[in-house]
Amino acid sequence: MHEYSLMQRIIETICKNMEEGSDFQGRQVKEVVLQIGSLDIHSPESFRQAFEVLARETALASSTLRLKVIPGTISCPKCGFQGVCQEDVDGHDPLPCTACPQCGTISGVIGGRGIEAIELILED
Repeated sequence: MHEYSLMQRIIETICKNMEEGSDFQGRQVKEVVLQIGSLDIHSPESFRQAFEVLARETALASSTLRLKVIPGTISCPKCGFQGVCQEDVDGHDPLPCTACPQCGTISGVIGGRGIEAIELILED
């Protein structure tokens, strides 16, 4: 259900901006490109399904969703390793942690949260 509430807010925001923006008048959105942190979605498939269901009665009904999932990263306080988090981390945890792949020290996961960008591809 998390995907549905998040997608509902995204679609409402896009549609509101489309109504207010003169760049969109008379043009259809062909594709919605969404960059989102991996800790904010349970699965890309359920997020796509939420888009398909919630966009049906909107100006986005004929558009497709392209997801770019941004992974969480770790920064080890002991050895200085910085890189993509290789393990599954609980996105519900407000302060997610995982073991550093180099030294095993528990390190906080940074990044991988929030919507980084929304791009609309319009038909000509």
